[in-house]
Amino acid sequence: MPIFDLFKKSPKKDPARDNPLGSPEMQKKRHDAAMEFLKAFQERIPLLNGKPHAGTVLSAAAWLAGTSLYRSLNYKHTSAPGTFLLSNEANEVVPKLIHIFLYYCHRNGFEFKSDQLVLKTPDEHKSTMEIRQVQEKFQDPYNAIMQKHGLDYLDGAKAGMIVCSILLQYYCSRVKDIDPNVAVGIVSKGVIAGAKTVPPPPSGSGAGNENKTHSRLVLGERDAAIQEALDNGGAFIDVNPEVLRTLKAGNIDPYMVYEQALLLQIEKKVYRIDFVKANVDELSREWKGKPQDQAPMHVRLILWLNNNASTHGYQQSGNSWVLKR
Repeated sequence: MPIFDLFKKSPKKDPARDNPLGSPEMQKKRHDAAMEFLKAFQERIPLLNGKPHAGTVLSAAAWLAGTSLYRSLNYKHTSAPGTFLLSNEANEVVPKLIHIFLYYCHRNGFEFKSDQLVLKTPDEHKSTMEIRQVQEKFQDPYNAIMQKHGLDYLDGAKAGMIVCSILLQYYCSRVKDIDPNVAVGIVSKGVIAGAKTVPPPPSGSGAGNENKTHSRLVLGERDAAIQEALDNGGAFIDVNPEVLRTLKAGNIDPYMVYEQALLLQIEKKVYRIDFVKANVDELSREWKGKPQDQAPMHVRLILWLNNNASTHGYQQSGNSWVLKR
């Protein structure tokens, strides 16, 4: 059974114990985001000898949750990616995340005693990936999903604890690939490592050449653009449907929101702007001379880039615009 199918329904509510986790609405947002990430993650889970490796998967999920916590702390430093920081801020928040993780584990039927936890990971359960590899491969889709559900970095980290608890149940109870006390140790250490290790810049941050492949904006028809960004990394534009309805009700063209979102990425010096499942030149010819306000939103963005990209330092290359260095 796929991991995602284990918890399609939210856990039963217990108001007396749920209150420390925030409002029911926020809990649902975190749960929904966790489930969506699990669905995307299981399609790209690293394999060892043809099957998912429990230690690697648990480490990756914990590192991503910790990385989200790291970003929530808004550090003011210029340390290089991969640097391990001695952080009092992280020391204060990490125990709260671990508490949330253990809380969900408890609700899933697991009880842990501190003297039974295995904090030295056995060799067969050590991750086959490094934290930097995980961050580079998964942090962009992770953050995109959390943002899609209205979560900031701190709540994204808390949603990551739900992810970790579900993975623990799957690998310890369903397939029984790892001892629960070992799994808890992996997650606990992973959250700490993620919260204290400087990550690579996120997509669209205007990073230097070392991060080019992860600095992209994906455009196109909505579903195709979002799926491409989640699968292969990158930022995307997805305006809240309620905002769109409000604008249309006020007879305001919603295109202005998309144009501003595109300009924001350009101001951040996103390295490339990729259109997916769209032939830029053909669409440009098709809509030349026609009323632009009647064109699909992604076509209007193509037409805007045709007229303005070069003034911002971008050059067209096929279905993409690339920032000239």
